[in-house]
Formats: sequence, structure tokens, C-alpha cells
Amino acid sequence: MSRMKTLYDNPIFTAAVVSDTHVDIKNPFKWFPMLMLKFALRDAQKSVRPLDCFISCGDTTSRGHEQNWDMAKECFDKYENPAENIILTIGNHDGWNDKAFAEAKRVYLEYFEKICKKKQDRTYFSYDINGCKLIFLGNEDNSGCDAQISDEQIEWLKAELESADKAKPILVFCHQSFNQKHGLPATWEKEIKDWPINEGGIGERSDEIEQILKSYKNVYYFSGHVHMGFSGENSYKNKGYSSFEEDGSLTRINIPSLSAGNHHGENNSCCTGLIIEIYENKIVLRPRNFRKRRFIKSFPIRNGKPYYEKGIC
Repeated sequence: MSRMKTLYDNPIFTAAVVSDTHVDIKNPFKWFPMLMLKFALRDAQKSVRPLDCFISCGDTTSRGHEQNWDMAKECFDKYENPAENIILTIGNHDGWNDKAFAEAKRVYLEYFEKICKKKQDRTYFSYDINGCKLIFLGNEDNSGCDAQISDEQIEWLKAELESADKAKPILVFCHQSFNQKHGLPATWEKEIKDWPINEGGIGERSDEIEQILKSYKNVYYFSGHVHMGFSGENSYKNKGYSSFEEDGSLTRINIPSLSAGNHHGENNSCCTGLIIEIYENKIVLRPRNFRKRRFIKSFPIRNGKPYYEKGIC
């Protein structure tokens, strides 16, 4: 075990990213997701360099009930300063509470303010932190497992990308991956089934959003949802998919489930997530086991190294 340290000196931005905690009062082992979240928050708080962000990429709860959000808030309240900013992306489970989506959205925004200490009035938003643009896409209506993205959100996304500092990476977060990426639909479940071709992805506007992002340089798209463990170069060579996929100027990164089990990865451990480090001339992405407080080094991710590193073009 060791305190989290950056790979190089003098980063301009650092963040911890987790996904799919699935806090749920009805879980017979409801303490387990809370414990995994607390491990991640504890590790973040003990970082040698204070983190700029602690980000959940969605499904913080299994159902967007106030009781579940209260349990999640209890975890965050235990740690005074895991990062300068806490940001919670909405996931499909966060939009389910046995009532209309509007009620789940209301509860999500209420607890966003309580936990993140920031006020939002919609499920998509952005922040500029240390000169870096962070864009958060979000479902806007009842959608099952997909995300309903409005024309208004699409136009907003274009404006946000245009306003970003092009000399720095642009970080985009959405709970769902793009359709047919990261091995979807085969990786959607533990056993390969005859799923519809776009199952497990963001939905009907997937191609449109992806093409918008690919028109800009240095864009990194972070998703969860699939519950796929971390995998790298060997997986891509042998299976055709990975947690880290490059497509021109766009890099897609899929984050494992923090506490609900993982599959189809080279490392399927619980309590894993990603550390983002941005420097003046490069970005570094490093898988980490928060419970063990160690970076994961058991498989190559890019150029034979156990982390993703790429220069800013």
C-alpha cells in the first residue's frame, strides 16, 4: 500500500474516476458498495498531491431513491477532502426510482448539490478546471438503459467543444459507451448472448455524438455502464476490444464497476478505477486498485506500458 503519487512532477490537473457503485438499500449486502466507495474516497484523500476532481461516471445508486442517495452521501461525508471538486454523472440506474424520470432527476440534482456543493438545473453541464474543459453528458428522459439526448444538448455540446482550450485535452464523461465499442454488445453481460447490435451503448445518437467529438483533437471520452474489467493491448490484439481504444483524435476509455462485479477484462477486480494526470505536453491514464492503494501493473495498456500515455497534439 502507498499514497497515490503522480507518474511525473508538476501535473496541471489530476482526477480519480470511478463508476457503477450501485449503492442500494435493498442490497442484502448493502455495506459492500458503500465500503468500496469509502475505500476509493480514502485513497483519493490521502493522495500526495491533492486531487482536482473525484468523478463518478454514473450509477452511483442502483435506484435513484432518496434513501440510496442518503447512503451515498454518508460515504462522501466521511471524507472531508477527497478532491477539490466532486462531480456525479447521472447513470441509467440513477434515473430509476419506480416513479417518473422527472422525480429521479429532481432527487439526483438535489443530492448533486448536497454532495458536490455545486448547483445544477439539468443533467448535462461542464466545468473548466485549471484550464481543462470537462464536459458531462446526461440522460434527459425515461430511456431504459440508453440515454435520451436532446437537440438542445447536442448544440450545447458543440458550443462547449468550440470554447475549449485546444492546447489541452478535452475530457468528456457520459455513463454509456458508444454503441458497438469496447466489445459491445458481446461484453454487455457475463455470457455472450444474441443481443441487439447496439445493446449496452448510449443509444440512437451514438454515431452523431461520436462524429462531433472526432472533429476535435485531444478528446477523451470516459464511460462506465458495461461493468467490464480493465483490459489493454493484449485484449485488443486477441479479442478486438479494450478499455482504452484510440480512433484518430478520439480516445475512448471504459471504467469498471467499483462494486457490482466485472467481466471480460484482464483485471476484473472490484474497487478499481482510473487516475487522470494532465501535464503541459501529455496526458497519462493509470488504472488503480483503491482498496489495495496500488496502481494496476499486471498487463500492458499502450506501447507495452501498464498505463496510457499520449502527447498533446
